[in-house]
Amino acid sequence: MTLNRAELRSWLKLIGGMRALLDALDRQLRVAAGISHDDYAILARLHREPGRRLRMSELAGEVGFSPSRLSHAIARLETEGWVRRTIGQTDRRVVVANLTDAGVLRVHEVSPDHLSLVRKLVFDTLGPERAREAADAFDEIRRAAAVDT
Repeated sequence: MTLNRAELRSWLKLIGGMRALLDALDRQLRVAAGISHDDYAILARLHREPGRRLRMSELAGEVGFSPSRLSHAIARLETEGWVRRTIGQTDRRVVVANLTDAGVLRVHEVSPDHLSLVRKLVFDTLGPERAREAADAFDEIRRAAAVDT
């Protein structure tokens, strides 16, 4: 099966746009804060969680990482003192990622500039209606990809 010309154009624009967006966000975080976009995604996700803790398996799914990739990223974040791993309270087989007070501070330091760039590149560019449509479309794509893999 092949893509027709319009589908191929859309596909290439989608990939190129996402790559350019993620590269710009990663570049800004590395220059301004010395962390990667992937590391920020982990810290920010833990920050939003009540208790600022999440099972490693759930966190991996939330940030789109394999368990191995998340384990390596968490090890780096532990070295910085921003995250620590603990054993689950009710199930000793479960490993939990916990955002430390230093991690909370790091998220608070980094977020304003990062979110300002997100606003500029996404919401100011698309406007509210197109941003909602894009979010809905990407949610559908994410669900379809989860079923297909």
